[in-house]
Amino acid sequence: MSEISNSNERGFSGREIAAAVIFVVLAAVIAYTSYYTGIGMSGGAGAGDMTAAVAQAPVNGESLYASNCAGCHGAGAVGGIGPALLETAAWSPAEFGQAVLHGQAPGGRTLAPVMPRFAESGFGGETATDEQVEAIHSYVKSLQ
Repeated sequence: MSEISNSNERGFSGREIAAAVIFVVLAAVIAYTSYYTGIGMSGGAGAGDMTAAVAQAPVNGESLYASNCAGCHGAGAVGGIGPALLETAAWSPAEFGQAVLHGQAPGGRTLAPVMPRFAESGFGGETATDEQVEAIHSYVKSLQ
């Protein structure tokens, strides 16, 4: 058998080995700092107390009216199963809130039992807020 020799074989040069070592070291440093920066931002060990800020979407009176009121009072608050709401535009915010939340119109008049008491039922399954009631009132006033 003859001995096989390959004259094209060569080893890595010192420069190539140094470049590979530098690459591995830099990759390790980047990985290490990225990992610990991520822990610090996510609330892990040694991190400060950080919470994400969630912006509250503005309350949309038209949308609330459409989903909670229009079925009875009509799309333009002109009436339907329930009465027209155009006169409520002249009510104070407190009067409008009493009617929507508790079924009490100005002058102590109790609204029909079919009128939801939104203080109990809420809007969309969530507790009704003053901001939502004010947004609906503003929308109804805009229909004038």
